[in-house]
Amino acid sequence: MTIGILGKKLGMTQLFMEDGTWIPVTVVQAGPCKVLQVKVAQASELAEDSRVGTLNRGKKRGKVERPRRADGYYSVQLGFDEKPAKSATQPEAGHAARTDSKPQRFVRELRYQELPMHKEGDEIRVGVLKEIPKVDVTGISKGRGFAGTIKRHGFHRQSRTHGNSKSHRRQGGIGRQYGTAKGVPKGKKMPGHYGVQRITVQNLDVVRIDEERNLLFLRGAVPGHRSSYVIVRQAVKRG
Repeated sequence: MTIGILGKKLGMTQLFMEDGTWIPVTVVQAGPCKVLQVKVAQASELAEDSRVGTLNRGKKRGKVERPRRADGYYSVQLGFDEKPAKSATQPEAGHAARTDSKPQRFVRELRYQELPMHKEGDEIRVGVLKEIPKVDVTGISKGRGFAGTIKRHGFHRQSRTHGNSKSHRRQGGIGRQYGTAKGVPKGKKMPGHYGVQRITVQNLDVVRIDEERNLLFLRGAVPGHRSSYVIVRQAVKRG
């Protein structure tokens, strides 16, 4: 079963261990998260109060009741960081009202291999990671704008002598024998937009958990800028 929680990256600091050594850590505000929806694979696994939904057939016919269908897979939809009702759309406000909660800024699904134990309306806090030594963190990397191949892909620069004029940081040949009339080869490493990509950092050690303030201290760096949203899951590769 996959255990996870949503959070916000607060920044980096350092912690001193009992033997006097210090380690760099990233502080993540993990939770509290609201369970907005629980998806199941079979209709028989639906909760009694959610087996009947409503379907709007128009103003003339009004709303009619219909049995809710199964989703075909198991997942838990979490919401993190409440936002004002005036900033939410009607679908967001209505979806949150099903669980008597406020609209959330960050909503994501966590897949499960079996029927999850959480119920709609439950609150998940950082304590769910108490017995987990390593986690995987997913976030959006920092945006760096338009970058060349040296910064974007780690290329080496060319020689600054022997007749090289104003081409020191260019990428050189791109693999076309008779020009670029047919375009650049697929997958070629070229200059372009760098950053703002979904990145997952695996096997980060859980150094400390502060349940009172919902803080999670992870050893190492986490993708994204300060106050960016992240997804913290139980590590898949627990070596």
